[in-house]
Amino acid sequence: MNYLSDHALARLRQIVDVPDTTGTRYRIVEKIGRGGMGAVYKAEDTALGRMIALKVLDDAEETDEARIMAALEHPGIVPVHDAGRLPDGRLFYAMKLVDGAPFSEFHAPLADRLRVFQKICEAVAFAHSRGIVHGDLKPENIMVGAFGEALVLDWGVAALARRGSIAGTRGFVAPEQAAGAAMDTRSDIFSLGAILREISSREPARTALTAICAKAMAQRPEDRYASALDLNTEVARYLDGQPVRAHRETLLERAGRLFARHYMWILLIAAYLVMRMLLLLFLHR
Repeated sequence: MNYLSDHALARLRQIVDVPDTTGTRYRIVEKIGRGGMGAVYKAEDTALGRMIALKVLDDAEETDEARIMAALEHPGIVPVHDAGRLPDGRLFYAMKLVDGAPFSEFHAPLADRLRVFQKICEAVAFAHSRGIVHGDLKPENIMVGAFGEALVLDWGVAALARRGSIAGTRGFVAPEQAAGAAMDTRSDIFSLGAILREISSREPARTALTAICAKAMAQRPEDRYASALDLNTEVARYLDGQPVRAHRETLLERAGRLFARHYMWILLIAAYLVMRMLLLLFLHR
């Protein structure tokens, strides 16, 4: 009896796993990951001669995720180009292929990471304004492009939430969501706070930033920021060297913040005063 080698078995699994795109304009290149409810492939759009991301859904009847994404036309949300059904009955949709890396792998100065975070808040706020809650916000579901653009991916959990299913990722999921209660926009605020905590944890603790994370991740939804835009505004205050609403600073902290914000002027004035004193001492000799 002949047995297949491990390499041959792996190759067979790969062949079986590749979706049949016969009759479509797409040619599968490689599998690049899994998202909510399906696998994602890098594929060529042979009609237009460009590379796209093709998501093939596990559930042949699932259409909500593509419809949600198609309804959210925003620079921070991956656009859907096309949708259809494969010969095996599974649904697929084609979307922009993001050339970048997950937010968890975006290594840049803290200020740059915070500016990307603000773009995420804007995209989430836009979805909330359309009545859509993401439900699974985490660094791996956010792609950062070569020019600092940020795109929120994987709206599959939002589709599940519409049918009452509860999902999310440990460490980023809001406590009420994990407990099985209905999630709302404040559940996403918690997840945004968890993302902010993760991207700022690589730096020495900053009291104001820690306070922002704590407010966003409050156990009670009503104690969190009222909206993603409010959280965005709070981060903008921090970046501008202004006091944040989540933290009542001490006099020493205020002095340090003002110095950090105006240190060039302070140093110039101090240098001027020193030069004046030296000049006066020289003239009175």
